Amino acid sequence: MSSNQSENTSEEIISIESFADPKLSWKTMNDPVMGGRSTSSFSIQDGIGRFIGEVVNVPFLKSPGFITVRSAKDGDYPDVSSCHSLRLNVQAMKPYTGYRISFGDKHVPGNRFAYGFKADFQPPYDEIGPVDIPFTDFTVRWDDATGDAVVTCQENPKYCPDAKSLRNMKTISIWGEGVAGNVDLKIESIEALCGENVVIAHNSNSAKDMLFPKGVFSIVGLAAFVFIFAWKRLNGRRNQEPYETI
Repeated sequence: MSSNQSENTSEEIISIESFADPKLSWKTMNDPVMGGRSTSSFSIQDGIGRFIGEVVNVPFLKSPGFITVRSAKDGDYPDVSSCHSLRLNVQAMKPYTGYRISFGDKHVPGNRFAYGFKADFQPPYDEIGPVDIPFTDFTVRWDDATGDAVVTCQENPKYCPDAKSLRNMKTISIWGEGVAGNVDLKIESIEALCGENVVIAHNSNSAKDMLFPKGVFSIVGLAAFVFIFAWKRLNGRRNQEPYETI
């Protein structure tokens, strides 16, 4: 992956993905819940990735599901452990407030199906432009039923991105989640911002590596996810769980 200097000479920009010359393989995945009806597609044309879809309520839960486009784990991810923020060059073609981005496969024991570090973002509407997301906005402790942060990086640093995950992000996902509506997002590139004088808050011993086997989304895993999703929704326990020991 390439890097260059921004207009501020102390700021280095590391390219993670450019859809003008994509290096990673991308595919969509929609809400794997019983009766889920959210749909999405992803295409690349004229140097722009286009993520289009609709997040709808899971019928028997009457709560929004999710759609996501994610990069494959066998891609070439640069070392961004010296960086302080992720930059998306994006444009929303329709109003939507459920955009999120995640990376990595770290997992908090007991956090069920929530993998990786996740943060919210809101793209511009008028034209493609930069959206900078500090790594301190990402947390590995998020709710697998809604996508909402349960414990933020600022609230507890052990949930911050760790240096190992930033040295190799392994996978990146862009989500429409937890909010019903139409998603239409143009994505030009994904970058990391690295400044010489920036204090970087990394957790050197964050969550443990993924413990589930590759078949986690098997029929058994899917059934468990459905049960957990429904139970948490119907009992309103979204943000009341205690911290786990990592």
